[in-house]
Amino acid sequence: MSQRPCIKIIEGAEARVASDIRYLASDQLKGREPGTEGANEAARYIARSFEKMGIASAEEESAGQTFEIVTHISFPKEGNALIYEKEELTIPRDFFPLAYSRTKGQVKGETIFVGYGIDAPEKEWNDYKKIKPKKLKDKILVIDISSPDGIHPHSEYLKYHDLGSRVDLAVEKGANGVVFVNLEEGASDPRNSYRTLKTRNIPVVFVQNPEIAEELKDGDDVEIHTQLKEVKVNAVNVMGYVDNGAARTAVIGAHYDHLGYGGSSSLYRGEAPEIHNGADDNASGTAGLIELARNISSRKSEFSKFNYLFVAFSGEEMGLLGSSYFVKNSPLPTSRMAYMLNMDMIGRLEENLLAVNGVGTSPLWPDVVRERKCSKLNLKTSESGVGPSDHTSFYYREIPVLHFFTGTHMDYHKPSDDFEKINIEGEVEVLEFILNLIYNLETVGEVPYSATQQETTSAPRFTVTLGVLPDYMFSEKGMRIDGVTEGKPASKAGLKAGDIVIKMGEMKVEDMMGYMRALGSFKSGDKTTVHYLRNGEEKTAEVQF
Repeated sequence: MSQRPCIKIIEGAEARVASDIRYLASDQLKGREPGTEGANEAARYIARSFEKMGIASAEEESAGQTFEIVTHISFPKEGNALIYEKEELTIPRDFFPLAYSRTKGQVKGETIFVGYGIDAPEKEWNDYKKIKPKKLKDKILVIDISSPDGIHPHSEYLKYHDLGSRVDLAVEKGANGVVFVNLEEGASDPRNSYRTLKTRNIPVVFVQNPEIAEELKDGDDVEIHTQLKEVKVNAVNVMGYVDNGAARTAVIGAHYDHLGYGGSSSLYRGEAPEIHNGADDNASGTAGLIELARNISSRKSEFSKFNYLFVAFSGEEMGLLGSSYFVKNSPLPTSRMAYMLNMDMIGRLEENLLAVNGVGTSPLWPDVVRERKCSKLNLKTSESGVGPSDHTSFYYREIPVLHFFTGTHMDYHKPSDDFEKINIEGEVEVLEFILNLIYNLETVGEVPYSATQQETTSAPRFTVTLGVLPDYMFSEKGMRIDGVTEGKPASKAGLKAGDIVIKMGEMKVEDMMGYMRALGSFKSGDKTTVHYLRNGEEKTAEVQF
């Protein structure tokens, strides 16, 4: 691939990018949660920006893709009841229906306790073995959500932890209802805010009142009513298209949605809900998308080898929903997509360090990305095409991808992720780097795809937290702490931001994956010694999870 002369971003970029981020991250848009007026206004703003460039219609229906999102499960008080000893329990304080429940169900009968509701023949464990089958017929089964050795990544009963599978087994045994309870400290309560239904044909509830949970274990008459429904909203992916009549199209994307007033993904621990403006996540990427679209659409003589499709995705925070919908319903075949570049959190450049993920998804990427002529940025690269952002949806369609990221911070998924903390000059530097990368790709006919080893598939599951924010941009030995959450194990042990964890118990921590593996070896209640570096000096701290 031949190296082209460096190009500069169009003059005035800093003011434009700042204006876009300031608006998208304003209280006026109330956190851009899909389905809200704030998100709809953000979509209109992006569409109008594309329209001014002449690459999209300002009309929503022709500027983007509208798709349906399930936001949560609703269970109204009037349709859900658990009556015990002639008293109706309070929802959701005493009980709540689970997503496995029949959407509209009613059952009345006697409870019978069946332990964990697990049949594991290879472990010679069967909670149903000592109960005659006829005693289970048409009963309401009370099941402990834990397992014989608790709920943790190293449980010998890991494959039996799933509550839905235990409901299926209960139905097979003749149950006409299931009441889950938590009688031990070996498991966490299930959430009362499942996003989608996993319906079975019987009422299923969780009783979180510990006294009543213990009493139901002994067998009592109860009456259960359940009524659940999925709450759906419309979201939109906004698109702008530069048609150069080329055979292949480059896709450049960023998600514009955020958390609204927080919800289950928020890391904010305040009592009253607050607007999560998401200036870095991902007003920064959205503003970058608009600026790159402006530069490329106005310089067709320099950007003519590919067509360019700019997409602002919705629903990313809920699980890459917008990009997943897009690749399945794309306005052009995915086979004609040359590559995909994704900008997610590019507004907090520090120490001139930019992470570029997905370098292993094409044999061309290492040379393209590491070309130093047009930028003074320090790069931290990773190979995997899979990660918690929209490029993943394209990688799974065998499209080469790159993800640009300036690192996480203590304001991530909190109301404090505001415009004032954005490094505008740094973001424009990142955008100029990306613009030159795209410009150099104009000299190639194809960007070949290559599969990568998925680091995420080897990541361990863990049920405890140290209570720290890792520095994902740290590339030396160990795991450097970017922030410490008050009241969590690290804080209680005296660990501070800037400390570098190098060992936990007997396990060395060489990098982020080593830290995750070490953390995955512990369960609630465990104690360990953490070895760490502070200002170059090795220290130890005793931690209890």
